[in-house]
Amino acid sequence: MRDLVRADAALAARTLRVQARRDVSTSLTGAYRSAFRGQGLTFEELRDYQPGDDVRWLEWNATARIGRPIVKRMREERDLVLALLVDLSPSLEFGNAPKLDAVRRAAAALAAAATAAQDRLALAIFADGLVRVLPPAAGRLSLERAFRALEAPCAGEFTDAGPALDWAAEKLPRHSVVALISDFLFPDPGAALRRCASKHDLVALCVRDPADRPPSALPPVRVRDAEMRRVRLWRRPRDAEDALAAPVPERKLRALGADYGELRTGKRLLPSLLRFFEERARRRR
Repeated sequence: MRDLVRADAALAARTLRVQARRDVSTSLTGAYRSAFRGQGLTFEELRDYQPGDDVRWLEWNATARIGRPIVKRMREERDLVLALLVDLSPSLEFGNAPKLDAVRRAAAALAAAATAAQDRLALAIFADGLVRVLPPAAGRLSLERAFRALEAPCAGEFTDAGPALDWAAEKLPRHSVVALISDFLFPDPGAALRRCASKHDLVALCVRDPADRPPSALPPVRVRDAEMRRVRLWRRPRDAEDALAAPVPERKLRALGADYGELRTGKRLLPSLLRFFEERARRRR
């Protein structure tokens, strides 16, 4: 039985790897690099101006001395750490296309894009506590470990993002990029969230599914909580936006300086991730 479980996990990791490679073969890698830039630039060389070069990089002293336009070529100092805090709790097994699949695929695509950009990758998987942690590392081996960790079975009676945020605040190099990927249906982590946002570049990616918004004519129904397994009577919220409300709202995340983006399940996942990258790059120009 143990060998069968290992074989299933290996097959799932291979499937995720193939999917991630296909995802980043599009414009996703370039968009990732634009959205998450390095800490600075270093001088590389002087060369002749070419059409399309940014005129801000003209080297006026060399231009005057040589008599033709000369530009400085700069190299980006990346040395970035991308840390993925990935929620794999039971509440994600919901939706027309399960949100759990979207979370895993988004995390895999980000991990593959970071590896292609030669950034260091870290991973923390959580449900009702920390489930698996991978410290920052670069290269294909690190990516393969991340794929295997993402496809490992994960269960919990509730969701608590606090331990993962504490791990990021305490163990990661300062100014790391920390991407929290979840449906955000967990209690407000409070101090852990504030501490992580103050030390790192926090990115909150909230996964949504059309089924999150119930039909307008839906009567009260009895439902079973996916995590606590309790049965209760559920009534449709008066306001449609209330149906999508999370204990940690967008306005609080933005107030802490975090970037916020919404990812859609199914075929809309990659376009929504790419749109977030483009919007972040535009804001940081």
